[in-house]
Amino acid sequence: MIPKILLLAVLAIFIAYLYQKWQANEDIYSDEIDKSIISAWNASIKLPSRRFSRISVGVNSNVDLIVSGIQLLKSLKVLPGNQQNHNILTTVEDFEETFGFFFSKGMAAERAFTVPDVYNSIIDVADGLPEKEYYIGGNAALMAEKVVSLHPDAKVQYVGPVGPKLRELMPPSISIPELSNIPRDEVHLIMEYSVGDTWGNLQAPVANRFISSFDESNSKMTMLESFFMSLESFRPDLIIMSGLHLLEGQTKEFFNEKIKTLKDRLHAVPKYIPVHLELASMSSGSFLEAILDQVLPAISSLGLNEQELSFASHSKGGPHSEEYLARGQPEVHKIVDMMLWLLKTYGQTKQRVNSKLTRVHFHSLTYHIVGVVSDFWQNNEAALSAGTRIAGRQACDVESLNPEEVDLKIPMQFKLFSGAAERKFNQNDPIISWDLEGFHFVFSPVLICKNPLKTVGLGDSISATGLMYSEFVPRQ
Repeated sequence: MIPKILLLAVLAIFIAYLYQKWQANEDIYSDEIDKSIISAWNASIKLPSRRFSRISVGVNSNVDLIVSGIQLLKSLKVLPGNQQNHNILTTVEDFEETFGFFFSKGMAAERAFTVPDVYNSIIDVADGLPEKEYYIGGNAALMAEKVVSLHPDAKVQYVGPVGPKLRELMPPSISIPELSNIPRDEVHLIMEYSVGDTWGNLQAPVANRFISSFDESNSKMTMLESFFMSLESFRPDLIIMSGLHLLEGQTKEFFNEKIKTLKDRLHAVPKYIPVHLELASMSSGSFLEAILDQVLPAISSLGLNEQELSFASHSKGGPHSEEYLARGQPEVHKIVDMMLWLLKTYGQTKQRVNSKLTRVHFHSLTYHIVGVVSDFWQNNEAALSAGTRIAGRQACDVESLNPEEVDLKIPMQFKLFSGAAERKFNQNDPIISWDLEGFHFVFSPVLICKNPLKTVGLGDSISATGLMYSEFVPRQ
């Protein structure tokens, strides 16, 4: 008689063999889906017939000091305590609690220090780490860099605070007027972490980053007037702006004054020149409301992620406002509902003919969606495909995507908007387009890099890429 323990051992080996065979088949099947998506992107991407040739970009820039978030916290000898979201950072304890709050959720966030000595002490430790990198930082500067890298024949002018180190890092093909010069660089701290990273009793569910900063030029938007002054001589056919989130550390009176100035300057921009605004992480509902009410109707295009979109809905009582700070990726139909609400509330409609807003570009870790007024924006399928493709390429730091290096994480069945029937995801037709209440929407999945090498600036690259593949139909 065969001993029972031997039978169990043979059974265990057989089960392991079947599992490995099943896993191998699953990997092959997954790679085939990824190949289909990549092929669909490549087939869809085409340059618009009318391309942007002169792009003016501003107004936030800095030098990014990129480090391992966990290594920095260990060097600071800081362990996780209360996981609490602080809107403004004044102490190391605020810093630790806020990082822990977002780290445990795997959510990107950006917070400003109001005490320079505390921030500088953290920077000194970060600068002493053996592994660190300096890069171009700031949403606007990164978008300018991406535009010239994708379209070297385009003329790009950047206006924003540029110190000695940043000028060295910026591509020489970008025109930087002397009025942008500052004597000392603004430095932002980027704490990156990978999926599964542990800090004390906390573990990161996905790869992401936490940004902290203290600066004068960006936080006060000192270059705002200079930026608009430069438009007259440069004569752009596309304007790209970002940096409003950095005003959050200022007083309400200062913030409102800057927003009013921005609104007045934007209204003076001719309607035939589109203006794109890229949002970033904010924590003050009243400040965000001011941007929504005063700035959105004066811009043509808006770029944002799931945190910013859900916070906008949360702040103004829009749909699915409970999604703000929720774990994981929001469902597709909820994002579309919120985008539709944003376009109907602040965009150009028959009831709001004076609004310029005709495009919203949403980007998240697992999928992107663009919603437009078709009369103003064309080539949207190509633009969204280019944006989703660049997300995987930049995260993996490769020229072309390898199916073995990426994963598809969207559900295989989902609704496009509330009230719609569920549909199965078709790998051979992954780019989905539909019309809804007078707006045109396009959806594309993202192939997520399994071992991301660089997560900073992904949203900026996605938005810049989508814009450069979009075709704007001007109106006088």
